[in-house]
Amino acid sequence: YVGENQKPFVIAEIGINHMGSYKLCKQMVISACKSGASAIKLQTINENESYMKHTSSYKIFKNKNLSDENLLKLKMIAEKYGLVFFTTPGDISSLGRIKKLGIKLIKISSGLMTNLPLVEEAIKTKLPLIISLGMAYESEILKVKKLLNKYNQKKYVFLKCTAEYPTKDSFVNISGMATIKTKFKSLVGYSDHTLDDLACIHAVALGAVVIEKHFTIDNRIKGADNKISMTPKEFKSMIIKINRMILQKGNKKIM
Repeated sequence: YVGENQKPFVIAEIGINHMGSYKLCKQMVISACKSGASAIKLQTINENESYMKHTSSYKIFKNKNLSDENLLKLKMIAEKYGLVFFTTPGDISSLGRIKKLGIKLIKISSGLMTNLPLVEEAIKTKLPLIISLGMAYESEILKVKKLLNKYNQKKYVFLKCTAEYPTKDSFVNISGMATIKTKFKSLVGYSDHTLDDLACIHAVALGAVVIEKHFTIDNRIKGADNKISMTPKEFKSMIIKINRMILQKGNKKIM
């Protein structure tokens, strides 16, 4: 359950930190399951559909996809530990792939929330959506909001996000969550690219119902977001702090 009266839904964002290795990804998934996360997220992208071959993005995502069989195995592992397993589709063909795997929710990344054909197809699945707003203008968010209204999609969360890796404190602007919530009448969460846990804890204190944090088992793994990702020990510490903060927050009674 995701909502204002629920514990924060904390996503361990593995993305493509596994570098295309099922064995490494399995290690990361199991480690994330033991670190207190609510969910584990990968990225599934058909680089030939999404990028021109001469671009850096094409090179980054080339050979990083896992097979349907391996995705199902990872899903079963996560669910055995009681976690939600899902993956961000980078294009419509990848969305079709993950629908067949019985994924329970869909994440639209900051870079793809202006891809309205993809967003519309994701909405049509009727699955809950998490949508990052890292590089969005208000006019672009309004277009997504209109699509959500068109299909009467009620189960979605907008994530405040700064698309800078890593993000400087002066660029985080967590207070922007309140503007998103008020202006777009939505649940709001926070996707973090800073190097520690302070922004995530701050976001929960200000009402974030979803937290997304990059996760790895070793910052020394070359490529993807491994360098700026949280390790299991750091992630577990963040979860403990979030739980303490919620207890300390209490309710609105004076006593």
